[in-house]
Amino acid sequence: MKKKNTIALTAILSFGLILAACGNDEAKDKEANNKAQVEEKADTETKDKTRKENDAEKKEENTSEQKMDEVSLSDWEGKWNSMSAYLDKNEVQEAFKDLAKKENTDEESAKNAYVEKRHCDFNGLEIEGNKVKFYNEFPDEGKEVTAEVEYKYVDKQEVKHGNHMLEWDIFEAVSPDAEYKYLLMMPIHGEESLTHFHMRYGNDKDELLGEEKWFPTFVKPNTTDQQIMDEITE
Repeated sequence: MKKKNTIALTAILSFGLILAACGNDEAKDKEANNKAQVEEKADTETKDKTRKENDAEKKEENTSEQKMDEVSLSDWEGKWNSMSAYLDKNEVQEAFKDLAKKENTDEESAKNAYVEKRHCDFNGLEIEGNKVKFYNEFPDEGKEVTAEVEYKYVDKQEVKHGNHMLEWDIFEAVSPDAEYKYLLMMPIHGEESLTHFHMRYGNDKDELLGEEKWFPTFVKPNTTDQQIMDEITE
């Protein structure tokens, strides 16, 4: 009887050991499965992040390419008079008196500052396609073209000016011999009062972007003296 009990106890202990071993195996399997799931999740998240980053980069590239395609000098196509050529006309001098009162200064100082702001080395432009013709006089006066230059679009830059952000479209001359390597153009605006745009020209792009007080301005050939006066006193 005692022998039977010993055998039974041994069997029970052996069974317990077997169960414990099975439990350990199950725990190890569960731990391995959990680890595999964590690694798989991390791998999926990494792949998703990489895919999203790649998609974002492609979207940004496509947007940039789209902007490059959308902007063209033809957006400013036509004949344009430099506003600076109007500023010495007798018909507009009264506007500088009003400007002086508005800025609480004398008439001469007001005019000099405004003339400097609108100063331009040529009095007319004619834009057709990607080419710009420069004139010493207004284009409609039939004077000789001083230069004809082809430009290509290269960039768009935003520059802070006071409390505003100014956006310039930048064009670069195709020929290295062009007098003005860069043209910086603002969109045409003011259609409700005076259709015009601002443009800067020169050979140092960063210097042009950094200008604070220089805004050469171009208007339609049918612009009236009164419109010029209204713009001066705006």
